[in-house]
Amino acid sequence: MAKKDDINSTEKLLNVIRGKSPPSINAQESHPKYAPKKAAKILDISAARRPSGAKRYTIGVDLGPGFIGLAKTLKSSDGRPLLLDHKIVRYGHLTAGNSAEFKSLLKSTLTSFCGSFSTCSIWTMMPAGEVNVNYLKIPRVPKKQLENVIYWTAKRETAFDEKDSIFDYELQGEVTDQGLPKYLVMVYTAPRSQVENVKKIFAEIGVPLDGITIAPFVLQNIFRSRWFLPEEETYASLFIGNDFSRIDIYKKDNLTMTRGIKTGTSSMVEAIVDFFSEKTGHTTIQTHEAKKILFSLGPDSEKLDSSDAGYGLREDEILEIIFPVWERLARQVERTLQYYTSSVGYEKVEKLYVSSSLNSYNALVIYMGDQMAIEADFFDPFGGHTYSAAESLSFSERMSLVPALGLALSDNSRTPNAIFTYAEKNREIRVARINRSIFVAFAAVLIICLAAIFYQALEAKSLGAKKVRLENSLSMHNPVLSTEMISKMAAEVKKNSVDTRQYAHRYLGVAAIGEVAAVTPGNIKIINVQITAPVNNSNAAGPGKAASRITGSMLIEGVILGERDMLESLLAQYVMKLENSPMFSDIAVQKSNFSDFRRSQVLHFTLNVRVG
Repeated sequence: MAKKDDINSTEKLLNVIRGKSPPSINAQESHPKYAPKKAAKILDISAARRPSGAKRYTIGVDLGPGFIGLAKTLKSSDGRPLLLDHKIVRYGHLTAGNSAEFKSLLKSTLTSFCGSFSTCSIWTMMPAGEVNVNYLKIPRVPKKQLENVIYWTAKRETAFDEKDSIFDYELQGEVTDQGLPKYLVMVYTAPRSQVENVKKIFAEIGVPLDGITIAPFVLQNIFRSRWFLPEEETYASLFIGNDFSRIDIYKKDNLTMTRGIKTGTSSMVEAIVDFFSEKTGHTTIQTHEAKKILFSLGPDSEKLDSSDAGYGLREDEILEIIFPVWERLARQVERTLQYYTSSVGYEKVEKLYVSSSLNSYNALVIYMGDQMAIEADFFDPFGGHTYSAAESLSFSERMSLVPALGLALSDNSRTPNAIFTYAEKNREIRVARINRSIFVAFAAVLIICLAAIFYQALEAKSLGAKKVRLENSLSMHNPVLSTEMISKMAAEVKKNSVDTRQYAHRYLGVAAIGEVAAVTPGNIKIINVQITAPVNNSNAAGPGKAASRITGSMLIEGVILGERDMLESLLAQYVMKLENSPMFSDIAVQKSNFSDFRRSQVLHFTLNVRVG
């Protein structure tokens, strides 16, 4: 950082005021080199097609000192944010932030601005002074262990108490630390009571609140949403508030450091009060009078008239009074930037964006940039955009709307949310995973059911076709059978059966003799065959019983020629042949003896055979 002599710095500043920088001119017009070099082209809603149907709007609510700033955005079809509307509602200093009058004003303002709360995601801020933001380098561990490692590392580094603080973190990618790859994690803790107080304000007026964040993250939204795109990789934002100031340092789109400074416009007001009481000998002026003197430096502020204290003071004289405060603020900012570069080990800040309740007072920006030896400019995210309503806004109004705009660009995917921390996000992820599993299972069951229905439909179609073929085949058999026809056919069958039995009774003997002749071998000579009269057992068959067969008996007498030792075996074989015949059964040998015949012996036998 540049080290400069106090007198030289003062003279340089006064020289700028007296000769080179005419008072009460717009910063961007007088110093075009400080204008943003590159900005995301954000279209007004009038220039884009209005989406149809119910949409989810994001509403930013900034509860500033003495005013309520509102902004409404909508994500377009291509993902770019569209600023649809804005509003600044001012109220008197007698209306306290927790009073019934303020809550009534807030509710009526939000109701008229939002319309239906069901289509709006509402975000607001809490004070950043008591919120601790730190950065940790975590060793690479499995995802299941990452959450616990981050929690216990942050617990060791910051020593927070879960009962009193809300803990949240954001994974910001990977870095290399001493040659080892590690995760870079932003962690922050916020007082639980502070978060509950903000929630209570909105709960009491019946307005649903979706997000609570802090100012450094609000500016981060403007960068991450691509609404405003600095060309520099590392840049800082200096906010000069009433009672404090804040320096926020960003690398690309990520906040890398934030620090509060106990110097603000109130310190400048006190310097003016002290000047009148100690140096001029006049009656001590009131704080609001000193504040009017200070803010008379800006082009948008009310100018002093002859009845006001300090009317005779020139601009350079006012600067001489408040210069020690500027110098003190510059030294604190300078030390912060030096610490960021040397101790933390990041690259040098390339540009400083300044926002202040002093509005577009160029000398302040020039002085801060000169002291830091870097390019400086007012932070005006409305400059260079085609939001038509911004043309009617003064520079001070645009500065007042910056927090509301940043809040309206909030989203849980990019904005740390004190009421929707990593625990709620993980719970939502688990619920979504369970829902997906249920959906997949349901889809699988549905596919199986549809396949079964399709198969059954094909089967039913096949059976229907088969039924048609059978019906067609049946229709070809004419005439169709009836009871009378079946009775007639049964009578014919019965008659044929009687005729068949008569033929069997008549020709049983002839058939038996023919069967004996067929099965008798050449070495067996039949001498005599006697057949008894066949018996018809049909009379013995009762109703429901099978009809009896035609049976009889036959006596067969013969001799067997051959070797004597083989004659009995040949007889047994002959008996087996007769038994294998379907006409004969119950074969019995009545007589079997050897006899002499032509100088050899033969076996003379007599068989009793049942025929039928």
